[in-house]
Amino acid sequence: MQKISNNLKAFLVTLVLLNLVFIGIICYLLVFKSNETSLQRVDINNKAGANRVVISSEDHIPNPIINGKEYQRKMVPAGLLFYDNKGDERGGIAISEYEGMNFNAIAFDYQNADAIGLFAQDNLQTNYFKAGLTINDKDLSGKPGYNINRVNLETENGNATLVMKDANEIPRLVLKVDSAGNPSITMYDAKGKVTWKP
Repeated sequence: MQKISNNLKAFLVTLVLLNLVFIGIICYLLVFKSNETSLQRVDINNKAGANRVVISSEDHIPNPIINGKEYQRKMVPAGLLFYDNKGDERGGIAISEYEGMNFNAIAFDYQNADAIGLFAQDNLQTNYFKAGLTINDKDLSGKPGYNINRVNLETENGNATLVMKDANEIPRLVLKVDSAGNPSITMYDAKGKVTWKP
């Protein structure tokens, strides 16, 4: 009974101390930080120290890591990145501006590159816009940063299109409704030549 009482006493003392520290931090933030906390990057790590989630501005976004190796990004976004338990990138949410375009995306990855992605983009100076969904097969060679694009569902300047491709990324079936509301179906052979169109 005495042992239980000592354990309970130690627990209560620890709990009180943690509450005092927590209250102190809250008071500091309220008094000295004007209810705002400004950060440029937050890393959430596992017990082994590997990143599992990173939230970052574009100035501090980490490069992608695949099989433990770091690669250069094509674009440098702000966003939220997800990692597996070894610290390899597995997807994320990216907000960026690139060559006069707003480009925003959500992606989930296979082990080597993108598997599925949602994106939206529009030009900063013109009325051009595009949004869609892309689905990739996994490149079984494991080549970093590359997978085989098989399905694209998108709208571009009012034209809605579903494109299904073969394993060589050649469009084989295209369903489309253009901006005037005209529907069409087109089929292609393995060389990209039209084989059927009503």
